[in-house]
Amino acid sequence: MSIRSWQAWLVALLGAGFALLLLVYFGERTLLALAGSSGQLPFLLVGLLVALVVGAGIYGFSLLYQAVDKVPREYLDPLPKGLAKIWPLVRFVDSTIVRFLPDKLVYRSAPRIQKAGLHYLITPRDFFALKILSALLPLAFALFVYATLGFFRWEFTLLGVLLFSFYPDLWLVEQSKKRQKRILKDLPVYLDFITLMVEGGLNLTGAIQIAVDKGPEGPLRNEFRIILRDLRSGMPRIEVFRRFGERVAMQELRSLVTAIIQSEERGGSLAPVLKAQAEQRREERFLRAEKAALEAPVKLLAPLVMFIFPIVFIVLAFVIYMKYVQEVAT
Repeated sequence: MSIRSWQAWLVALLGAGFALLLLVYFGERTLLALAGSSGQLPFLLVGLLVALVVGAGIYGFSLLYQAVDKVPREYLDPLPKGLAKIWPLVRFVDSTIVRFLPDKLVYRSAPRIQKAGLHYLITPRDFFALKILSALLPLAFALFVYATLGFFRWEFTLLGVLLFSFYPDLWLVEQSKKRQKRILKDLPVYLDFITLMVEGGLNLTGAIQIAVDKGPEGPLRNEFRIILRDLRSGMPRIEVFRRFGERVAMQELRSLVTAIIQSEERGGSLAPVLKAQAEQRREERFLRAEKAALEAPVKLLAPLVMFIFPIVFIVLAFVIYMKYVQEVAT
């Protein structure tokens, strides 16, 4: 923690505490003094105190802004448009609040961030800052409603804070599901490329390199690039694929990694293993597509019952009602 950051927090907290003390304990007396006095001294005193509090707050927050850590993003993934707009706030909360929290609490989300493939986009500290900002959003809305309408319920505010604080976690789960679906979709293609190159006489590193060059863009391509980097750095092949299985953490890839490690330990050929894995992954992809097709009528049942059937019944009831009115009139 830098001295400037401690100094900024001290100034900002002293200014906020002094303002709260003035409003709570001396607000009523100051208003009564202003109402009962015709001189200018109370006005000047209150103006001086308000200027002191505002100045201390501005000075403290300026020091806090200067204490924000400058993290270069040249070697990181580009931020999404929505996240890029609030990124200065994220860095501000990270540098002024999250740094006070214990690392065990902050870095608890690191495995989930890696599973979602976002470890080159945000850090666990940035993710915790996002949770804090999400929790402050309903609190700011509640204060705005109270200032405009005079309505405030602490139980609704607390419920909103709790619910909104879990929004980054839901976003992380959704990103992880999208990544897993994309990996399962691209896995048979990469296995076909690697199998074809290995059967043609290339070693595993060259086969993976050609698969990366010719394969579709996506998270699996990035993972194979990491495998190539580890293999070329001299890391043992078994350790490389074991780390690959830990990073992705999917059952389909665990079976692939297990088969490759067993083949390496026994000294067998990789071509039959990769070919069998490619056929199995392709069959599993066909079964998933067939399952999704069979589930489509069941998923269509809810919108049919909720939207289409009521409209049909209303139209039929209107026709029957009009015929009934005509018969009664005649």
